[in-house]
Amino acid sequence: MFKIINATGGYGKTTIIQDISLTVNEGEIVALLGRNGVGKSTLMRYATGLIPAMDGQVEIDSKIAPSAPAKRAKMGLGYVPQGRFVFPRMSVTENIAVAAASNGYNPKQTVADFLKDFPMLAPKASDLAGGLSGGQQQILALARALATRPKILLLDEPTEGVQPSIIDEMAGILKRINEQQGIAILVAEQDLDFCLSIAKRAYVMEKGCIKIAVDKESLLADKLLQQELLGV
Repeated sequence: MFKIINATGGYGKTTIIQDISLTVNEGEIVALLGRNGVGKSTLMRYATGLIPAMDGQVEIDSKIAPSAPAKRAKMGLGYVPQGRFVFPRMSVTENIAVAAASNGYNPKQTVADFLKDFPMLAPKASDLAGGLSGGQQQILALARALATRPKILLLDEPTEGVQPSIIDEMAGILKRINEQQGIAILVAEQDLDFCLSIAKRAYVMEKGCIKIAVDKESLLADKLLQQELLGV
């Protein structure tokens, strides 16, 4: 189980998110929805330890997570940031291998396994990551995060700048790893269709706070709520 409890944080003295609590149960996919600028990315960075907490805490498997991002990763927290941030001057193979080795896994075996699991990347194995298309970089960023063998995976705007065919492939990958490996997923997005194709419930943010927690069916049925909070 993954929990964010009473999270308050931001940058410098500027508070962006305030008193946010949410839970992702073991093996669950949960969406974090909201318009651009409501604080979704800040909450993700808070969860990974990339910004200091003004208040609140993160729990992984009922244990308080240490402040250092590397130690949270060791506890099983994986993260794909907005904008992907692959290592552009490393090859596809090297990106995956470095991630695996950083968490103590066999890099050679991990690369072999992941090139089978992500067939789109296999023909590009020796190519520099910086030369891939945006969609290919997003798939690589996902593979790199999964190479650390996380228990909970945080995805920040994974469909941004990605063509529809790759978005569909990404949805398929996420559902597959969730079902086969039991990895829990928290995905921050503005793309309602993508989120609700994989998640069964959602938290909706507004102005740095959680406005509502809602199940998939209720959100799909409430067009007024979609327009008010998501602009769709």
